[in-house]
Amino acid sequence: MPLLAQAPAGGSDRPELVCLEPEDESPRRRLDRDGSSPLRIFSEQFEAIHDQPVRFHDSVRVEVGDQRLETDELIYDRASGRIELPALLRYSDALITLKAERGWVETEISQAQFQGVDYRFTRGEGSGAAASIELLSGTTAQVDAFSFTTCDPDRPDWQLKAGEVRLDLERGQGTARHARLDFKGVPILYSPWLSFPLDDQRKSGFLYPSLGFSSDDGFDLRVPWYWNIAPNQDATFTPRLIQQRGFWLGTEYRFLTRRQRGQVDLELLPSDREADRNRYYGQLAWQARLAPRWSARADLRRASDEDYFVDLGSDLADSAVQFLRSSVSARGSGRNWSFQVMADAFQVLDVNVAPGNEPYRRLPRIQLDIDQPLTRGLEFVMDNELVYFDRDAGVTGARFDTHSRLRYNLLRPGWFLRPEVGVRSTAYDVSGWEASSPTRTTPIASFDAGLIFERRTQRGDVQTLEPRLFYLYVPFENQDDLPNFDTRDLTFGMSQLFHHNRFSGADRQGDANQLTLALSSRLIGADDGRSRLEASIGQILYFRDLKVQLDDQPVDERSRSATVAEVFWRPARQVVLNAGLQWDHKESETQVARFGLSFIGRDARQASIGYRYRRDRVDQVDLRFRYPVRANINLIGRVNYSFEDDETLELLGGIEYESCCWALRLTGREYIRDRDSETRRTVFMELHLKGLGSLGRRPYPLFTHQHF
Repeated sequence: MPLLAQAPAGGSDRPELVCLEPEDESPRRRLDRDGSSPLRIFSEQFEAIHDQPVRFHDSVRVEVGDQRLETDELIYDRASGRIELPALLRYSDALITLKAERGWVETEISQAQFQGVDYRFTRGEGSGAAASIELLSGTTAQVDAFSFTTCDPDRPDWQLKAGEVRLDLERGQGTARHARLDFKGVPILYSPWLSFPLDDQRKSGFLYPSLGFSSDDGFDLRVPWYWNIAPNQDATFTPRLIQQRGFWLGTEYRFLTRRQRGQVDLELLPSDREADRNRYYGQLAWQARLAPRWSARADLRRASDEDYFVDLGSDLADSAVQFLRSSVSARGSGRNWSFQVMADAFQVLDVNVAPGNEPYRRLPRIQLDIDQPLTRGLEFVMDNELVYFDRDAGVTGARFDTHSRLRYNLLRPGWFLRPEVGVRSTAYDVSGWEASSPTRTTPIASFDAGLIFERRTQRGDVQTLEPRLFYLYVPFENQDDLPNFDTRDLTFGMSQLFHHNRFSGADRQGDANQLTLALSSRLIGADDGRSRLEASIGQILYFRDLKVQLDDQPVDERSRSATVAEVFWRPARQVVLNAGLQWDHKESETQVARFGLSFIGRDARQASIGYRYRRDRVDQVDLRFRYPVRANINLIGRVNYSFEDDETLELLGGIEYESCCWALRLTGREYIRDRDSETRRTVFMELHLKGLGSLGRRPYPLFTHQHF
């Protein structure tokens, strides 16, 4: 039987690495067992005869360093340092507490033996019993007829039993021979040899296997093996058998030093029987501190084919991946500047993306940003970007963009003014375009001002009222002769009301003569200072038509933008509400809407409902809940439905049982697996023995994040 590796605390798949250089010694917990601590014995009565052992009785207590022993009778041989314990005793130190029927202790060599033992580890959860325990060196123990559990020792739902066990208390590891794992009195695992953790220290070995089933791939078995290479390095190898596809191997390697950290993931599926080809996915994530305020990063990803995540992913989010981005970068910063150079490329996974619409490779992209205070309140800001765009089809070339401005910040209690004037210039050197070196230079001016009013409510809370004006002027310049490498319409929202450009990227600078009117209010609790209510509403008034557009769109002749409103409300500690709305006055309809309500109650009660709407694109509702039907028993469920497509995107239901020392989770799930609306049905089951590990597949993370 393989080793059982230490499962990390909190249910995480990966334990934490220790930030040490590879040559550093792994840290160990050192105990005071050097023999320098005096032996002290206390009792109500004692008998001392010349050349005879001393007999202590009635409330006897022995102390040596961190070791403490209590009993009703003790015989101490002063010549040999041996202590006989013929009566019931209690022993404790920094690592273990035990009760025994009888025993002996050799104080000179820190050895002991106890018979009829009940024990509990003091640095980690767990207790058990043994016919005998022999402490060989103060930190190593030999145990016969051993049992271990994290349940109530009087009524253990599960127990690990073994005929012979050796415990390394300092390293936090145990090894057992003829080991058996019983659950509810039924043996579910046997091993002639087994290694297991006594605390939360990392160790090498097999993690518990996982078993799942899906409607298209059949049974899915994973048996991960964890390798604790060093305090700052580890690896996990996961052989996986997919019934309909074949043998899959996943490898994860991690390292950590004082200046670097990284992770390498590699997945291999040779000779996929369903796809009739070799398949793989690899990723390298690396970051390093090159010098003070200088760092470097790399994130490299590659898949064998465009259907890898559709076939082998775990949810719709995997199958919806259009591109895999790989990038490398270096970044530095000073008091008033920041610099970054990077390069990135994309692997296109969506077969519907034409070569002329693929994202550009940026080889490289160089940015230099300056924010230099000049005098009190006045500052000079400059953003510079140089990019070379490369692609197999379409226009390619270099673009240099610089935006310099002067900004004055006048901040006073209850109000602020922030005027700003600047110039934005963009120049190109391209091929495959009608003009090889087009340019654009545009002045930009803005004025930002706001007031902050406060009042005390009858409950003592602070309520604010914050009106804000933002004026933006950018003269029109025809930009039809400029190529478009990476510019898109920005998603309109509250932040867009105060932005100097309605486009992302530098290929288009929107013309503007507009005024933003916005009003915000907050309610701040007097007892804890938390914001209980935040509400904002705003709109842009256009004083002229918006002529600069993308993709030959007509001039926008609206006199005002959509009205944007957002609300965050916490009416009680258990309830949070988020909502947002964009109302188009010209079309008299909603452009964007979102709503989210979450509740966390007592006894594991938890529920959330989220709704998302974007005109002609998204119209979805997402309901999730966990409800206790009895003590320790919860029902869980999720429904994700698309009104736009008139279909259920995901349907999940399950039951959870959790006691003080074990949990059982059974979940069934049906979800859309690809863009053609094909469904996948899966079943997950997990038996989690707290303090030991889990059998089965980790359950679906229902409430890991907010979902609205």
